[in-house]
Amino acid sequence: MRSLIIVLLAFACGSSAKVQYDPFGDEITQEEALDTKSFLQAVTDESQSFKVKGTIEKVCQMKGCWMTLQNESGANIRVTFRDYGFFVPKDINGKEVVIEGEAFKEVLDEEVAQHYADDEGKEYDDSMRYTISFVAHGVLVAKS
Repeated sequence: MRSLIIVLLAFACGSSAKVQYDPFGDEITQEEALDTKSFLQAVTDESQSFKVKGTIEKVCQMKGCWMTLQNESGANIRVTFRDYGFFVPKDINGKEVVIEGEAFKEVLDEEVAQHYADDEGKEYDDSMRYTISFVAHGVLVAKS
């Protein structure tokens, strides 16, 4: 009987273990978020609404005013926050995130791309001009 109770408790704890998030910006939910691979297949040159779940690659170390998302293709997914109305913590690299907002493919002018490279501590190269811009109005960051 005792082992049955332990198994039932383990099952109950495991099934209710849902990722908890800290919210930033507008209230959003994690439901129906695309993974980064599906997002990259759907994004176009025209602005569209998206909800995406991914992993944070890097966060602006000055204010937390932008972040980039990891993805298998190596595409640059740069996330900023609508009207600079909110920022995210600077110590969240590698955490799971859900973002909701508008996204589109874009070619940056060289000066802007150089500025972003400087912010990231990278040496500029022309490939950095090709990016996916995501302007988030809400962000969920997984709690530790």
